[in-house]
Amino acid sequence: MFACIHSNHGDLFALASSFSPSVERTSPGTVVFSIAGLGRLIGTPHQIAAEIGRCGASLGMQARGIQANLAMANNPDTAVLIATNKPGVTIVPPGKEADFLGHLPIEVLNTSPQLLETFERWGIRTLAALAELPEIGLAERFGEAGVYLRRLALGRTQRALHIATPEIKFEKRVELDHPLELLEPLLFVLSSILNELLSAMRRLSLAANRIHLGLELENKSRHERILEFAAPIQDASMLLKILHLDLEAHPAAAAITAVKIELNPVAPQSVQHGLFLPSQPEPQKLQLVLTRIAGLVGEHNVGSPAPLDTHRPDAFVMLPFRPPAPAATLATAEIRRRTSLQIALRMFRPALQANVRVKQERPAEVAATGVRGTVLTASGPWRTAGEWWTETRWMRDAWDIDLSDGGVYRIYLQLDLRRWFVEGVYD
Repeated sequence: MFACIHSNHGDLFALASSFSPSVERTSPGTVVFSIAGLGRLIGTPHQIAAEIGRCGASLGMQARGIQANLAMANNPDTAVLIATNKPGVTIVPPGKEADFLGHLPIEVLNTSPQLLETFERWGIRTLAALAELPEIGLAERFGEAGVYLRRLALGRTQRALHIATPEIKFEKRVELDHPLELLEPLLFVLSSILNELLSAMRRLSLAANRIHLGLELENKSRHERILEFAAPIQDASMLLKILHLDLEAHPAAAAITAVKIELNPVAPQSVQHGLFLPSQPEPQKLQLVLTRIAGLVGEHNVGSPAPLDTHRPDAFVMLPFRPPAPAATLATAEIRRRTSLQIALRMFRPALQANVRVKQERPAEVAATGVRGTVLTASGPWRTAGEWWTETRWMRDAWDIDLSDGGVYRIYLQLDLRRWFVEGVYD
């Protein structure tokens, strides 16, 4: 059997979850859940209904005149229709669904206005009148929708519940007895919080891909740090080391009075190792390596480059590193294998300053760091310019050249500075 609770007040999901793990949020203010097996624990349907009412009263659902409707039936749709349209407690015996639904108006059905208007023209105003119509006639005129509505009016529908997943938050706030100014005692507090949160995550087979650290300071300000990880992490010691390195690079401005940590839960990443392949580092250790590199070169210089929506050459922004999924990597490799040979331009960052001798308005000789030779062939120029209203404005003439040193290069003349640069080499 199934039970449905309808009320505009109270935590219905918590009440239903205390009786069954199979709970569906049908609509705002309505939940339906399975009560199969509760007969052995509680007793008859009347005793189950009384126990649900007692728990609801303890949660405050009957305080201040608040009243919830409860219906129990052999299928969830019948329970929902009765609970949302009949006050009080209703227990529908098996086989009597049509008797309890018959008096309800046709408008209680969640169907299209066109169907309701058609039923109104036919004089069908209750579910009992709809149930008396022949099933074949409804199928001929309305198809599967008409057959379903008739079964709904008879209380003969059967379906599985759409189980609602409760929102689980992994966060904890700790107020400190004394303000902390040193990093070492703070790490002791962080370690305790991380071990507790990640232990709860591991019990649910979850990992963290983002951490939000909030430090409340003695000067009434806050120190916020949000770190995203390239791979989900389940190891508390590794996550503590990442926070340690980040706090060394971004220390708080005053003594700390309270700590709050929030972890974002995701499915853990698994790696399939090959029998004849060399072992690879654990994906979780990748974030620790990236954090160490960010401490040396700066966090804005570590990540994955993404092109900007502009025509400016070599315009990109650094985003947090996200390794591609194995399936996507294999698909990309397969596409590259099937396509014809292509030439790639390996960029020099920054571009190499060059001395270029021009003959008849075409580059004839090029000399730069590691690049030197006579131009055998040259294609160009291709002039590009834009963003003249910003500091990133550009105006250049680009050439593709074949040098006597055996390399093929992209060079350009920066017109506003009248300087030559070697932008990259073709592989």
